[in-house]
Amino acid sequence: MKILVTGAAGLVGGHVARELLENGHEVRALDVTHVSADLSGRVEMVYADISDRMAMLRAAHGCDSIAHLAAISNPIHGRELEIFEPNVVGTHYVLAAAEAHGIARVALASSCSIYGAPFAKNTFHFDYLPVDELHPQRAEELYAVSKAANELTAAAISRRSGMATTCLRINNVYDFGGGHQHWMKRQLQEAHNHRSADLWHYIEVRDVARAFRLALENVTSGYHTPIIVTRDLWTTHSHRELIARHYPELEPFLNSDWDFERFGFYDSRPAEELFGFVAQRLWRDVPELNQVSKNEAAL
Repeated sequence: MKILVTGAAGLVGGHVARELLENGHEVRALDVTHVSADLSGRVEMVYADISDRMAMLRAAHGCDSIAHLAAISNPIHGRELEIFEPNVVGTHYVLAAAEAHGIARVALASSCSIYGAPFAKNTFHFDYLPVDELHPQRAEELYAVSKAANELTAAAISRRSGMATTCLRINNVYDFGGGHQHWMKRQLQEAHNHRSADLWHYIEVRDVARAFRLALENVTSGYHTPIIVTRDLWTTHSHRELIARHYPELEPFLNSDWDFERFGFYDSRPAEELFGFVAQRLWRDVPELNQVSKNEAAL
């Protein structure tokens, strides 16, 4: 397939472009700045902003599918309206361009922040475990609202056009190859002391890229919002210990039939059922990080 990747100069977008190229796809990369050196010359580069409707129409022409990752990635990087407008209007232009050109498949970067937890100003409470796609959404800031709006837009365009749209609810992305092992090691050592808004889940950036590829290759109809996380936790401590200490109101759910040791606190099974994705890259497989577990076991 010839695939348009928006946000290809970013961390996740760049990895998505590489994953697609390495699996035989052509990539048209769109961003406002240069892609990394290893991608230059391997992709067809389009310099454009997703907030430019006509530029998006031109960029999407001739493509078979779209991986949409261009966005302001969290509320820390700008004032709320500066985040909301490009994220929502830009995404609408991406989807509208896909519809105009009869593009059959689009995968979009959504976020588990849609539930409201990571950037909540007040103490956030989950209703139940495991958290699934139907869990109530209680956003307190416009980044999460923008993700919810984008999912609604994708659903509407999917219904009226027949386009397959997959909104991947990504959670807490790490880059194991990015040279930040010391910082990640410290986070791993301290994770059990904090009431994690991500429920101690994470996803490695190359797994995110693989999820995008599998969604574009395998999802041929409908509108979907799979949760994209590892089934492992970013901590050496047990599920029960973490919940008892930080979310005691959720302890009764630990006695359900759900296998928390196997699947964790999020229900990521729909991604496996829909397009065969299960996260593979775990912190335990990184020698510098696994040493944390060995050190604690020796105490």
